[in-house]
Amino acid sequence: MITLEDFRLFCGRTIAGTLAAIDRLDDELVNRRLGHVGANTPFQLATHAFSAAEWWCSHVVLGRPSSRVRDDEFVASGTVADLHAAAQAVLDLLDDLAPDLAVATATVHQPATEQPLGQAWTVGAAVLHAYEELAQHLGHLEITVDMLLMEA
Repeated sequence: MITLEDFRLFCGRTIAGTLAAIDRLDDELVNRRLGHVGANTPFQLATHAFSAAEWWCSHVVLGRPSSRVRDDEFVASGTVADLHAAAQAVLDLLDDLAPDLAVATATVHQPATEQPLGQAWTVGAAVLHAYEELAQHLGHLEITVDMLLMEA
């Protein structure tokens, strides 16, 4: 059985991987888009992953207010230091949410997204999806960083 401690550990490892990839770039490259249609900058990818993790755990599961505007994540820009601060904020939030996540028995909101296994989102599915967002975008980010550095 997956515990919240397991969840937090793997989120932390994935966020550390995100920062390791970001740290390979300077403030200019972190905001550079590959020359492909629909490509996102490393800053946008990390911002989206961090925002999604916050939204799924805090808002969907616990019903806390969220100021997230998903479309804004894909036009975001900033510095490497900004992403370090955002990463720490997500880690701190996960630590703060842990007691409430531990006793959550149902999601507060049912997002209008594809439902896993054709049923309503459960607490477990929503929390795992938060991790899935971090992990899949880490892979996307690592490839993007490699390609940007090859072009630089």
